[in-house]
Amino acid sequence: MNDIPGLSRPLADAGKHVDSWDDAGGQLVVVASSTVSRSTCPQCAGQSRQVHGRYRRRLADRTCFGLPVTISIEIRRFKCCNASCAQRTFSESVGELATRSQRRTNRLTEALRRLGFALGGAAAGRLSAHLGIGVSGDTMLRVLHRTACPTPKEPPVVFGIDDWAITRGHRYGTIIVDLERRQPIDVLGGRESIVVADWLRLHPTIQIVARDRAGAYSEAVQTVDDKVLQVADRWHLIANMRESIERLLLRQHAKLREAARTLSEAIRTEGHPVTANSLACRRSGEVHHAMSASNASWIGRRSHSAHSGIGNSSGRSSM
Repeated sequence: MNDIPGLSRPLADAGKHVDSWDDAGGQLVVVASSTVSRSTCPQCAGQSRQVHGRYRRRLADRTCFGLPVTISIEIRRFKCCNASCAQRTFSESVGELATRSQRRTNRLTEALRRLGFALGGAAAGRLSAHLGIGVSGDTMLRVLHRTACPTPKEPPVVFGIDDWAITRGHRYGTIIVDLERRQPIDVLGGRESIVVADWLRLHPTIQIVARDRAGAYSEAVQTVDDKVLQVADRWHLIANMRESIERLLLRQHAKLREAARTLSEAIRTEGHPVTANSLACRRSGEVHHAMSASNASWIGRRSHSAHSGIGNSSGRSSM
């Protein structure tokens, strides 16, 4: 008896029986035949026992002991007995094993989907090759694109909203995330206030909105419900603080260098008696001088970056 743990049961549920298997060539090939004697027409839902023909369908499945698995399944075509039905012949279904015209089993597709959500396209593609699945990053992205956003079990109350670049400088979209459950809710095809306002009208349970300082989102919230509390999200607060500190240090560049130079000369001045207090003050001054010199060096690099064309967007992307 050809029984393969973890595979024989799903095949039996789909009306298939394992005939043989072969692990030569660095992969496991499982040959399965059909055991069903009749099938249902997808057009008129009529039962048919008249076999029109047979063909083989190959499905990729999850790995087994590190070997890629390919299932060669016999598929029967039946004649529809309903004379008024437009579907003259049809293929039997494989149930929950795989959907129509799919080259992978549903459980392999689910595994790829989980990898894609966890790692993204390119990284998930590299890991899948190590696991023996062997799909590219583009294939991983196509699997994710076919997956719709999960429907929330409860209406959202606190959500975050931000824009993202579909094509940088040309097309932008809006992503909406449920901050309580930490999962995306929806993706909008624009970032205009009208688009966001239409979405907010469909979700009247919203009470708190976390956003950036963009005026379009604020206008959309005010238009729909002015009682909704709007807060600045943490990332934009930190980014705004960093940019303000950078501008302050750049304006005071000359004064900082002069203060560091004056302090360095004062420390080197001779003639002061060496006491416990003076030694402590000297050590404190050395530490302050080192910090000032480090800040001055950083400011110099920042100025060089500004003259070199490296703007704030590069700094933001590196955080």
